[in-house]
Amino acid sequence: MGEALKELGKHLLNLALAVAVYILIQPFLKEKFSLKIFISGFLFYLLLGGLGFLLILFGNKLSNKEG
Repeated sequence: MGEALKELGKHLLNLALAVAVYILIQPFLKEKFSLKIFISGFLFYLLLGGLGFLLILFGNKLSNKEG
């Protein structure tokens, strides 16, 4: 179970990185910046990144208990 949680956490971190590129960085490059989209994208990035990080930590703890 620990390995599955770690893998899910890694996927969420990858999704958070994609959010950072497409919602946070791309509007600056296309010069179509919107504060509302930037704030919502940043909060979504923090949510996904934090959740992914916590899942990796819990996965490590479960793997240590199992093995």
